[in-house]
Amino acid sequence: MSQRSVRLPAARSAAAATRATGEDAAGHWIDLARVRAYSGALLVLFCVLLLGWAWTSSGFADVTMARPGTDFSAFWGASHLALTQGPLHAYDVRQLTAVIAEHGTLGKGAELILPWLYPPTFLLMVLPLSLMPLTLSYLLFLAGTGLVYFKSISMLTGAQHPWRQGLWLPVLAAPATLITILAGQNALLTAGVAGAAVYHLNKRPVLAGVLIGLLAIKPQLAALFPLALVISRAWKALASALLTTVAFASVSVLVCGWRTVPAFLVNAQWVRASFIEGGANLWWGMPTPIAAARLAGASVTGAYAVQVLTALAMAAAMAYVWRRTTAFELRAAALAIATLMVSPYLRDYELTWLGLAIAGLVGDGVRDGSGNGLSSCERAALVVAWLLPIYEHANPYLKLPQIGPLVLIAMMALVVRRVATRV
Repeated sequence: MSQRSVRLPAARSAAAATRATGEDAAGHWIDLARVRAYSGALLVLFCVLLLGWAWTSSGFADVTMARPGTDFSAFWGASHLALTQGPLHAYDVRQLTAVIAEHGTLGKGAELILPWLYPPTFLLMVLPLSLMPLTLSYLLFLAGTGLVYFKSISMLTGAQHPWRQGLWLPVLAAPATLITILAGQNALLTAGVAGAAVYHLNKRPVLAGVLIGLLAIKPQLAALFPLALVISRAWKALASALLTTVAFASVSVLVCGWRTVPAFLVNAQWVRASFIEGGANLWWGMPTPIAAARLAGASVTGAYAVQVLTALAMAAAMAYVWRRTTAFELRAAALAIATLMVSPYLRDYELTWLGLAIAGLVGDGVRDGSGNGLSSCERAALVVAWLLPIYEHANPYLKLPQIGPLVLIAMMALVVRRVATRV
């Protein structure tokens, strides 16, 4: 066989990848070059607004004004209470509020309540945070979790040199990423771990199971992994995930004390009553079927019925994808979307998981040997999904219809369609 004949398939594959990413789609409104340009413009705007915030707050030193890292101050405050008074005290909302007011990021006189809503598994993970000053701890937390997320997105898109290819720009400038950074939330970590778990499932099932087990820090985000593992008959990964979860939970209870479990459940009930069933202002920024139903005038019972039926439909769609394809890109996309739709409590920063779906669809387009790539319809849907967190973040003030569930359903339809066309 000649050297020329060996190179031809590789050349065709490269050409298909080029077509898939849109690099040869001259004049297309959302080709790769424009993605970088639009992302850069949004990132510059964000930096300008952040600098303006810093200027008006004297470098974030003005204690009468809030500063970035509001949610992270609850993580740091919980760590501070756990290390100084005992882990159970982190679940006392009055004590945690006092610590945040003294050391945290809320402005003087702020009425925002930030209770500790996490199981002892996450409390165990954040214990070291208050060993450092709040600002340094916040920056290191974001850097570490951000790298996990960026690595996961890189794996799903198939980028060989993500830094040189400029992949970092649309990932960093994504509204979900920016909102997570401003809040100091853990969404970059949970989404990154989930994406990496799906990527490693076939080749390194034990590692995939360990990563899934780490999602015990937010159990609702791991709810569909057992179904996915059973469908794909990934028994090693399932066993590894169960063992990791049990070990993680056991160590956290041993370290934090068994009384943190009922304390967590009490706070979870408060979330259900105050945020999911009540708290109408939150529904405007909560892209869940139950929130959309409540805003449409449904009763609590009717809204739960809508949530359950939608969750079952999305779980079935995910099951279809996982049965019909072994492509980790599409599997990750379906799992991420279904996970977001199953949870009745969802905030705008958790739409980092939607970034996994976007990356999965792009990655599948790149690897599509037929060279079909992404259609104009798919590209438009990805743009809407990328921008959705801005809509959700602003909607408590705008009071526009809750379109989040519709966007997520449309994204799942794209994933299912891609799988169905190959059956």
